[in-house]
Amino acid sequence: MPLHHLFDVATGYRNHLAVAVADDEPPFKTRGTAHLIDVRSRAVLRHFPVRYERPGFRLALSGDGRLCFLGCYEAYGLAAYATENGREIWRRKDLKAVQLVTASEVGDWVFCARETGAAHLLKAATGETLEKLTGIKAICASPFGQSVLVAGRSLDLHQPFGTKIASLRQAQEGAKGAFSPFEVAVADGNGLSCYDLATQEPLWAHATIPGETHFLAVSFNEGVKCFVAASRDHRVICFEPRQGAILREARLPAGPGLVFGFCRRGSALLASNLCIYASETGMLTDDLATPDLLSWDPEARMERLRALAEGSMSFDQLERYLVSEGFSEADITRALSLKVAQDRKKAQQGAT
Repeated sequence: MPLHHLFDVATGYRNHLAVAVADDEPPFKTRGTAHLIDVRSRAVLRHFPVRYERPGFRLALSGDGRLCFLGCYEAYGLAAYATENGREIWRRKDLKAVQLVTASEVGDWVFCARETGAAHLLKAATGETLEKLTGIKAICASPFGQSVLVAGRSLDLHQPFGTKIASLRQAQEGAKGAFSPFEVAVADGNGLSCYDLATQEPLWAHATIPGETHFLAVSFNEGVKCFVAASRDHRVICFEPRQGAILREARLPAGPGLVFGFCRRGSALLASNLCIYASETGMLTDDLATPDLLSWDPEARMERLRALAEGSMSFDQLERYLVSEGFSEADITRALSLKVAQDRKKAQQGAT
């Protein structure tokens, strides 16, 4: 049963981990709970308190999955937490107005873009500033090597970061990139385009139709060797890397506010309601709403209680089930009350 509350999520390409952050209750602007998820085993491994401001893209995972980075806009700056135990490793309170946080899959650095002031490239392990980057809005690093896509005034390719080898074209706001071993795909307001990494020559482009397909996320599905893109009109589309032919497309659920992050080496998408979908088919494969999270999400909890009350179990069977599953006393009372009302309604309908 999907959660109604939406999380901000960050996913790893190779490490099979994801971090999802939601506000605490009652909501405090810079206090939340991070849930560490293993998307391979479909388990919520642990949760721990963090400083974070939702909604946004102020969170990321290190390539080895040992650290997660969470930022705030007005206070507390950017911090790193150990995923093993949730301990805060370092914090940079001087980095205000954090807007975007991304981390390298293969290097020891994390990128922090801000609304005002220079972006910072930080050493992931310590938070030390390696370089201040004026005019740089976003960075996307390849999980296959040292290639980095850098978005400033132009969209530049570095190999490695700091060594610019080509300017691909003018950059647009919100540009996102994804690497295969041999190509880089770029999604922005113009659509989706692809370049050869060795020659930097353009390979293909799919223009955006105004008001329709805008790509929210793009990745490389290593298993079937194709680029996959999730669109604003709730589709996931697979593209052949060299020619750009559309291999297949599928529908995704049209939930308000749903955001997707690719995981499992591009073969799956984690939605902000903690459902996982196959990137080739759009089919739901896993629902990570644990009993703890469902009990924390009041609307989802009530949906689950209604579903149990309307099921085939008798009153006594339902009570035993709720007790054995560790439901709270208040939820047991609610579910049994719903069961009584449901049984009464069925009896009245049978009498007529």
